[in-house]
Amino acid sequence: MKKLFGGINLTWMRIIICGVIAGFYTGVMAIIPVTKDTSFRDISVTFEVWILLGTLIIINSKSALDSAMKCFVFFLISQPLVYLVQVPFNADGWGIFRYYPLWGIWTLCTIPMGYIGWYIKKEKWWGVIVLSSMMLFLGFFYRLYLTEMVSYFPKHILTVIFCVATFVTCGLFIFHDRKLRIAQFMINLFIIAVMTLLVFVNGRNVYNTSLLPCSDELSYDDTCEVSLKNKKFGEVSIGYDEGIGTYIINANFTDIGQTELILTTKDGTEHRYKLNIYRNSYEIDEIK
Repeated sequence: MKKLFGGINLTWMRIIICGVIAGFYTGVMAIIPVTKDTSFRDISVTFEVWILLGTLIIINSKSALDSAMKCFVFFLISQPLVYLVQVPFNADGWGIFRYYPLWGIWTLCTIPMGYIGWYIKKEKWWGVIVLSSMMLFLGFFYRLYLTEMVSYFPKHILTVIFCVATFVTCGLFIFHDRKLRIAQFMINLFIIAVMTLLVFVNGRNVYNTSLLPCSDELSYDDTCEVSLKNKKFGEVSIGYDEGIGTYIINANFTDIGQTELILTTKDGTEHRYKLNIYRNSYEIDEIK
């Protein structure tokens, strides 16, 4: 582990090869359907893995300028490649590059970040401040995916484990000075504790939406009954929407998966619908 954090001969060729591998892998994870809403696709959406990769480049660079340039080149290669890999498989084709500008800005930011970050190696107290800022940034993604894991267990559990492992290893192996190492490790534990507490205080994710507005084909009111076959997916109720002037079915979904929506009208007729619930969307079809 100590070799990983400072013992790698990080040549320019290795930076280029790693940039290509990281970009290609991320692009592939964004394409494969089975990776949707899993930890394997998170690398194409958020920063947690890239934070660790950037830290490893910084720690294994020979100077502040070397660190800045290698971080920049690594991200300059990997990030466009993520989108390039997806072009043949995405409905937008080359239009997918409209998402790149944000990552392009972050790529430019790696120059000052890599330069300043290298001074962690000086083994001074302000190095703890620099590294702690990077760990706090990681903490926001740990909180995001811990919330997702708690809400839709076991989804994103690997990302949560990865974040915790990054906190621990960066706390234990970057600094050689014992006092700095203990200080950094305690700060990392504090970040984990605070972010974990916030997750459990705020509770699980809830997807609020409306279904099946009242129409000529489907007439109902608030005297009718509506329910989900499996209550683990949340709650549904009938309400009146003043905006569209009709009754709707309000849904508070707390899980993702497939269940049935059952609507019983006043005459006792039961309407059943196959309901597929996703993270921020749904599909509903009547069962004939």
